[in-house]
Amino acid sequence: MKKICIIIGFLSCVNTQVPDHIKSKFQLMEPSATNAEWFIQDDIYKVYYKLDRQNRITSYFDRQGNWLETETEIGLEELNIAVLNVLETKFNDYGIVDIEIIKTFDFKILYEIDLIRNDKSYDILFDTTGRILRKKI
Repeated sequence: MKKICIIIGFLSCVNTQVPDHIKSKFQLMEPSATNAEWFIQDDIYKVYYKLDRQNRITSYFDRQGNWLETETEIGLEELNIAVLNVLETKFNDYGIVDIEIIKTFDFKILYEIDLIRNDKSYDILFDTTGRILRKKI
């Protein structure tokens, strides 16, 4: 039996199997995925994995097995030029912690960037035009 971790304010693991229809959907989508680790949060199945030499990838599925989105860690050199320009003009005094490209079920491409400044962390979501969609502290 595969172990899934449920996140509810803290991390606790329970012996639960990932439903076969969700695992099958993932395996069809990413047949060469390695090191898959499954978690469940609020009825959303989250799987961390790797493909080839890429950094960590996270895909999300709902209870019916529908793919919702995939987040892939990327480097600054892979960042969209419009987003890079916004970072350079509005956030040039912030440190970059993490950059992810997000591909959604409805064909959107987004960029999520974690920044730090003065011991505060910021989670900023951009669209491909560089427009800020969300800024969380």
